Amino acid sequence: MIVAAVPTHVITGFLGSGKTTFIKALLQAKPVAETWAVLVNEFGEIGIDASLMGSRQDVVIREVAGGCICCAAGVPLQVAVTQLLAKAKPQRLLIEPTGLGHPLQIIRTLQSQVFAQSIRLLSSVCLLDPRKLADNRYLTNDTFVSQLASADILLASKADLWQQQVEVQQQLQQFVTDRDLNQPLLQWSQQQTLPRALWSLLQHPAGVKTANRKVNALLQPTPDYTSADNAAVPFNAQGFVFKAHQDAHAYSYGWKFSPQWVFDLAPLVQWISSQQLLRLKAVMITSDGIAAFNMLDGELSFEELDEAMDSRLELISQQPLDALAIEQQLLSLGRMEL
Repeated sequence: MIVAAVPTHVITGFLGSGKTTFIKALLQAKPVAETWAVLVNEFGEIGIDASLMGSRQDVVIREVAGGCICCAAGVPLQVAVTQLLAKAKPQRLLIEPTGLGHPLQIIRTLQSQVFAQSIRLLSSVCLLDPRKLADNRYLTNDTFVSQLASADILLASKADLWQQQVEVQQQLQQFVTDRDLNQPLLQWSQQQTLPRALWSLLQHPAGVKTANRKVNALLQPTPDYTSADNAAVPFNAQGFVFKAHQDAHAYSYGWKFSPQWVFDLAPLVQWISSQQLLRLKAVMITSDGIAAFNMLDGELSFEELDEAMDSRLELISQQPLDALAIEQQLLSLGRMEL
């Protein structure tokens, strides 16, 4: 039984802005004695982010794949949050919507009477990569605009990649000025611990306006996604599961392979590097260990993980792809070891 409203934060940001890495940093800064819960919503049907966050006894992660939990009058969100609170009984809740979803409906749902006694919405943090501000596709994207509108705190991420670039610094300041953004703006390098000022804002949100914001007027129409947790979907005879999802703006293709599948690392890296996609994420069991891949606009990052329950790969594209051809390519990069 929930006896106190759980402090809650919504973490938004466009594809590749660093939301998952930021949540991992928050979890590292978590008080040892507390249990936290994380609700991750992904556009694709095969969830990746929960695998990237790792497994901890003091953190309960619920993954909802296959679209935006903010739609359908907030019902998927209500169900997911209610179940997560009942299971984890957390001292804090972090919610990461899909980078292709509008967060304003999520905020409205969390502020509704349904969660009046169980949720205390403290703040919404929007991550943005200032290097993308030169791309008009971001500036005119209604999802990106919605994320900015819903944010109490703006976090300029990946600072280690642009802090020495005067042009990007000036572009960021000009962007804030032109948009008349009055939220706190902080910089964060993913190679560093969280800024003390940010942690202070999250813990003691003096001046944060999410709880009082009139979000109804800001809401925009959103696609009618269907959310589903695919954790129980069985593998086929070849030892994998394929799922696809699309809306008016993007297509996703995802594969989950049983833990018996082992991939050859070098050919896998070569294949991933050759892909021309909006986004690629993967956690793969290879002959050289467990590898996590993250690629956005051709920029590929790599991380070694300690463990993984299975191999997962998700492709997001603005155009339809030949899923069968891609599947055959993937199968040629690995083998089942019984």
